[in-house]
Amino acid sequence: MEDPTKSDTPPDHTVLGLRIEADLLPEWFDAVKAVGRPLYRRMAVIEKPEEWIVRIELPDEKVAQFNEEMEAAWAVFVEGRRAEGRWPE
Repeated sequence: MEDPTKSDTPPDHTVLGLRIEADLLPEWFDAVKAVGRPLYRRMAVIEKPEEWIVRIELPDEKVAQFNEEMEAAWAVFVEGRRAEGRWPE
């Protein structure tokens, strides 16, 4: 059995953790995947009833780009939910 305290994450990579509340699913998770897919090395998801926890492993040089694209995707997501009347004001 492998030691769970050891990681095979390369030293030039960063691991980010995101929590996605259930009321944002599945649309926000789809947006996270769309932004991350071309950038991450790997991604893992723990699905809980009240939230999903997403672990994204990125090369260090891609972290700033990921963060910028996530901010832009969030703005589009919120705008879409508002247009549908599904966003609290």
